[in-house]
Amino acid sequence: MITLIYGEKGTGKTKQMIDGANQSAQTAKGVVVYIDKDDSRMHDLDRNIRLVNTATYQITTQEQVVAFVKGMLATNYDIEKIYVDGLAKIVKSDLADMQAVYDGLGKVAQDFNVDFVVSVSCAKENLPAFVSKYL
Repeated sequence: MITLIYGEKGTGKTKQMIDGANQSAQTAKGVVVYIDKDDSRMHDLDRNIRLVNTATYQITTQEQVVAFVKGMLATNYDIEKIYVDGLAKIVKSDLADMQAVYDGLGKVAQDFNVDFVVSVSCAKENLPAFVSKYL
């Protein structure tokens, strides 16, 4: 399942993501992962959350995001929730051009029984159809 946290820039999406991840870390039976473009949230996240800095792994394309997530799941069967903050910034794409990554993550969620929470910088009424199906 993919859950979206959406809104225009500056509406508090990252704070919601961090709060949600920290709450998940307290109740999760498995591993919680937080994927971001840098390490700036390191001190905001519970110490039990695995922070992944995409710059460290040179992840810059939609295909690389999906492949990296699959690799994480292949090596750790205990991952149950993955937060992805600023996906458009990670892959340097406009939301309208990101159907491949959302379709890929949706398939991963279904095939591997993992939940995703993804932040989207866009008003609800402007979400593309391939994203709005996750509302």
